[in-house]
Amino acid sequence: MMNDAFVKSQWQILCDDLRRCADAIAVSEADAKEFARQSETFANQEPPERYPDLLKRTAEAAELAVQWQQRRDDQLAAGNDSAQNKQARDQVSRSEPARDATARDATARDATARDEVSRFGTADERATHEHEEAMIDEASDESFPASDPPSFSHAHA
Repeated sequence: MMNDAFVKSQWQILCDDLRRCADAIAVSEADAKEFARQSETFANQEPPERYPDLLKRTAEAAELAVQWQQRRDDQLAAGNDSAQNKQARDQVSRSEPARDATARDATARDATARDEVSRFGTADERATHEHEEAMIDEASDESFPASDPPSFSHAHA
């Protein structure tokens, strides 16, 4: 069973970040459902017990997000190719406004994800920072008697 509160909190943050990433990367409704299912499957696995295990899971989450990103990029590239072919075949009837709205939504989701990363760092960066902070706090707590000199009083000779 997991006893390390830091690892537990970082696992929860990682799972939440992966869910947000799945939502931000998906372009189509089908992808959104698939990515959400995959992120839930990831989150529902047995939580890591130690920090090295958490780092391995962080790498797995990153690989999953990279796969999603590649799938999205491939779909957007294919969508651009088909849009150009359709536009060339039929100048009169286009569905540009709907496609533009979808692209704007995807761009907004990407911008939101990028903003979160720039404000809060990646999950791995946050995990490293919080681990370092926990280590500093622990070292400070352990050094308490040595860090406070004894009080001086005239009553003692």
